Amino acid sequence: MPSGSLQETPFPDSSHGDESDALALARLVLAGDDRTVEALRPQAGDADPERLPLLTGAEAVAALLAHAGVHNVFVYAGTSELALCDALHRTEGVQLSNGRGDKESAFMAAGASLTQPGRGAALLHGARGLTNATGAVADARRNEVGALFLVGLPSSGSVRFLPPHGEHGLIHGIGTFADWSWQAPPVPKRPGERRASAERFVDRLRASLAFCTTPPYRPALFGIPQDVAESRWIPLDALLTTPPAAPATDLRQPALEALLSELRQARRPLFLLDDYALHHPGTRPALDRLSTMTGAAVLQVRYRRGPMLFERLRSEEVTNFAGWLNPFSAAHRALLAECDLLVTVEDRNIYERVVGPLPDCRKAAVNTDSAKVLKNEYLRDDEPLAVGEPALILTELADRLSAAGEPAPAPWFPAQALAEHMVSPEQATGEVQDGRRAVARALASTLASWERPALVDDSQMFGGLLSEHYDDFPQGLRVFGDHGAFVGGGLAYATGLALGDKDARVMCTLGDQAFTNSFQGLVAAVQDQAQVLFVVCNNGESVSLNKQADASYGTSDRSYLANVGHMAYHQVAEALGVPAQQVVVPLGGSPAAVQAAVSLLATVLEKSAAVPGPSLVEIVLPSDPDVWKGIWITQGFEEATPAERENASAEQGSVAVEQESVA
Repeated sequence: MPSGSLQETPFPDSSHGDESDALALARLVLAGDDRTVEALRPQAGDADPERLPLLTGAEAVAALLAHAGVHNVFVYAGTSELALCDALHRTEGVQLSNGRGDKESAFMAAGASLTQPGRGAALLHGARGLTNATGAVADARRNEVGALFLVGLPSSGSVRFLPPHGEHGLIHGIGTFADWSWQAPPVPKRPGERRASAERFVDRLRASLAFCTTPPYRPALFGIPQDVAESRWIPLDALLTTPPAAPATDLRQPALEALLSELRQARRPLFLLDDYALHHPGTRPALDRLSTMTGAAVLQVRYRRGPMLFERLRSEEVTNFAGWLNPFSAAHRALLAECDLLVTVEDRNIYERVVGPLPDCRKAAVNTDSAKVLKNEYLRDDEPLAVGEPALILTELADRLSAAGEPAPAPWFPAQALAEHMVSPEQATGEVQDGRRAVARALASTLASWERPALVDDSQMFGGLLSEHYDDFPQGLRVFGDHGAFVGGGLAYATGLALGDKDARVMCTLGDQAFTNSFQGLVAAVQDQAQVLFVVCNNGESVSLNKQADASYGTSDRSYLANVGHMAYHQVAEALGVPAQQVVVPLGGSPAAVQAAVSLLATVLEKSAAVPGPSLVEIVLPSDPDVWKGIWITQGFEEATPAERENASAEQGSVAVEQESVA
């Protein structure tokens, strides 16, 4: 029996042809046009006066996604989701793009949702497409990106033959990487049961969309069997079920009152922020106001190995910002030792391996996800944890302190703390440091020429180099690093961001091995002419892993960490139709040669940025470890002894004196 045979109400089959009838009516209903429903109801005396036109499952999904503000859907289509593809393709306001790969489609959906959660979605094939994209789903979860992943499953009638057509428990199993998942059951055979099932289907889809757009943002999985998508079984007015209300931050929770009391008593408070807080609009002004009112120092977590470039505060935005927390800095360790209240904001990774030992003082936390704080084991039972959006909580605290009318104390920390992020157990030569800064400034100059610049980073050592000179980058720059450390996701993230947020101008910084693992997504960037400037750092090998292996196991020839011989990344891009150039910058060489190369790099970046659609610049840098000194630490801070940290501070001081005398 064909899957479409469940149709009971005479109604034009809108699963083919131009968009009309079902989708058009669905849009009117969702827009609140009650007259549409009333006009379609049969007149009194009809054999079944309650009957209304029916939508296919695919049409209902397409209409609801468009109504929820999903603008971009990425797909690498298989048979199970063709009905969904057709419905989405015919839906006004939704752009359906071929992602040219399963994981690429998932990454692009996440990228489209970076600046506005829920704007992007991916349509994945079950089972092979979803299993291939599972790394991307997990990465979106780790980065807290709110994107919907629709999964086209085999027809319900094929379930007993699984596999090879699918996998038992697929959605439930992969759903552990998304925190929210649901699989639509078969369409009930009894007409009387279909109404409740249709309303349940609509309710669950709306719940998945709400989950993606509620802090803390995370992806959701929604599985749809092929027959459920193709069958015409959802009454038009089933779309009128009430969408779930977004949970609101409780500004009268006891923990907030307790935190307010702690702030009033503290004389040397310190806020320690994780970059996840900067995903929430309004965090910067709220933190600036509260820290100014309390005289508090503000530090931000810095990641020193793996991906290292993330969005960071600036002193122009938060007056009392004292920089990236650096456990190698004696000044920063003194700040922690002297503070009498440590307040973490949107903590995800504030534990000793990442930040070093925390002070033995009173502590408190502001967080959208209490479990993420409690796992780090620094809060005692009597210390407050205020749960909710950080901007709202920080603003409420400032409002209540302001109502008391007490004068704001002066900052209690030294102003020079902002420069302490450069203290390191290793120091590159002055010439190398100057060259690294010149490379960073060339990229910064290009970004500064754009109205709404955004940088997506998928590198390790190169991102670490750029993070050293974050203050050279333009104010207002959005930076999206990868906490999931999926090497090869950045290219598709950036493509999705450029397609999803047309007002943003996107640069994507890639490591050479990240490009090798992701250039399939470059095909989609060419296809949709995504306005992205890709900057690939080719330093010949995995410098970070070689450094880690040398420190852990001794120096050795590790050919398995080398790049493919004679592979030129700009030529690969050119072969795919991307305008591309290569610039060799001999860091560590003569200052004149480096200056000439950086000048050429700036010109090439400027010209590449003017190209419509994607463009690529390959920067060739040396793999010499001396060029990358200080950018990757080979042990976590829980392994560094106090003596090692003291030595690092002393060494930095002696280098600074030496450089000053030379100058």
